[in-house]
Amino acid sequence: MTKRKGYHHGNLRAGLVAAGLELVRRNGASALTTRACAQWNGVSSSAVFRHFRDRRALLRAVAAEGFAMLTRTTAIDDPALTRQDRLLAIGGAYLRFAIEEPNLFRLMYGADAQDTADLDPDLEAAANPLLAQTAFAAGAEGDMSDARTLLAWSIVHGLAMLTLDNQLEGLVPSDPRERAERLEAILVHALPLFADVGRSERRG
Repeated sequence: MTKRKGYHHGNLRAGLVAAGLELVRRNGASALTTRACAQWNGVSSSAVFRHFRDRRALLRAVAAEGFAMLTRTTAIDDPALTRQDRLLAIGGAYLRFAIEEPNLFRLMYGADAQDTADLDPDLEAAANPLLAQTAFAAGAEGDMSDARTLLAWSIVHGLAMLTLDNQLEGLVPSDPRERAERLEAILVHALPLFADVGRSERRG
């Protein structure tokens, strides 16, 4: 990793997050250390703690950046799309992100970031837009607790995790691009489930 020297107090935090993001993307969350991030920015290790109380706080900041990246990746700005086409586009982008950024994706949803006993408001704020756009696409008017939203996210996230954990070995192609295409095809078959959920809610 190339060192970046010359960071000052005004942008060191961003530099530390950028370093952590690169470390995680290349070698996984275990590669992110305060020392490595400090060295990359050309500062002492103690400088890290002016911005982050510990390594876990830095990990969470990197995870938040990952959610921001994923939200941008899944942002679909085409009013002509039907609800199902919008869901398919978001789901496909989500799956491609997981396949292309496996280490970052694991950090975003891992125990270090997602500790329900110690919720991080910045991380939650970074993740909410992703769920909100899924909720709108699912016809839930932004309600992130709506059954359609939960079903949409569960199907896509489940496929992503099964893929990353090699649980679909032999069932989907090994080539990343072909694998993403195959998973998107699976989503097409799952889409009718949303209509069934909507009908059951109306009957209720």
